[in-house]
Amino acid sequence: MVPTSPRCMATLIGSLPLTDPDAAVRLVMQHLDEAPIWPELPRRTLMEGMVESHTGGLPCLRVDEEAGKVRIDTAGDCAAELAAFYERAMAAEESRDFSTFSVSAAHASALEPAARALEATGRTYPFVKVQCVGPVSFGLQLADMDDKPLYYDETYQDVLTRQVALQSCWMVHRFRSYGRHVIAFLDEPSLAAFGSSGYLGVMREDVVRRLGTAAAALKAEGAVVGVHVCGNTEWPMIIEAGADLLNYDAYAYGPSMLIYAEDVDRFLRTGGILAWGIVPTSEAIRSETAGALEKRFFDLVDGLAGRGVDRELILSRSMLTPSCGMGSMAEPDAVQVVETLAELAGSVQSRVRR
Repeated sequence: MVPTSPRCMATLIGSLPLTDPDAAVRLVMQHLDEAPIWPELPRRTLMEGMVESHTGGLPCLRVDEEAGKVRIDTAGDCAAELAAFYERAMAAEESRDFSTFSVSAAHASALEPAARALEATGRTYPFVKVQCVGPVSFGLQLADMDDKPLYYDETYQDVLTRQVALQSCWMVHRFRSYGRHVIAFLDEPSLAAFGSSGYLGVMREDVVRRLGTAAAALKAEGAVVGVHVCGNTEWPMIIEAGADLLNYDAYAYGPSMLIYAEDVDRFLRTGGILAWGIVPTSEAIRSETAGALEKRFFDLVDGLAGRGVDRELILSRSMLTPSCGMGSMAEPDAVQVVETLAELAGSVQSRVRR
């Protein structure tokens, strides 16, 4: 778990609606003074989407720009490409040199500008955050040529989990010199629907296994493993998979965490972090203020404390984030989210750190 107490530092989920990498990095650097990120820019190109940005080097990848689809041709002859993938993967795992799983500018145009901006400050930040689509959502949202999710493909189950783990490890190595801790988020939006009729084939033990494989690889590289779900889910399952940080939509689903108060208590006492997605990433941001969100946050903290979790422990082991990524927002709204988050964190921290 995480020895450093973040005490309500602010960070972002990952995506922004901007298309200029340098402008996106400036926005991050201006407002995230303790836990900056490299921003994802899904509006730039198809290949910078949350899923697509992590498909580089996958065997039998097929990109249809006209249809706006990225798929895997599992019906074709993938033997040679699969063999090459596993050769790269096993070499990276053995040597811990993850350079063959680097994320290129074609998939993440703001990654290197962010690294350069962090280096230019000469600082060592308390936290630096990187992010990748999680292995469960990767499998559920990336499909074969018949649009069947690869989650159910026996061969690609392992391929996608290794891809997530190895690309994430490369990002940890790329950014580790800029922070005392690197937080590596695994974004799992599909787990907001866990247990629903649409995902009856998604079994708890399989989620724990896939997430756990990626989490273990990242922990071996010294990363703080965060899992973001933009909604409610079975959070004890995420803890069991090895997450060090839980990030949920506290704006829309705030009281849902009370159900898991005992689990959260054990999680925080053993060094876990709870990241509250308290700033809305919808048009609701137009009518919200930092003051109103601060009250909402402390009301939720008090609710959790009322279930037996030590209030000081909650505040010392908390971070503040937007409720979700901002890639689909109007740009002015997204900028307002970032500005409001920074203002909120400053105000909360002035109370927490007194």
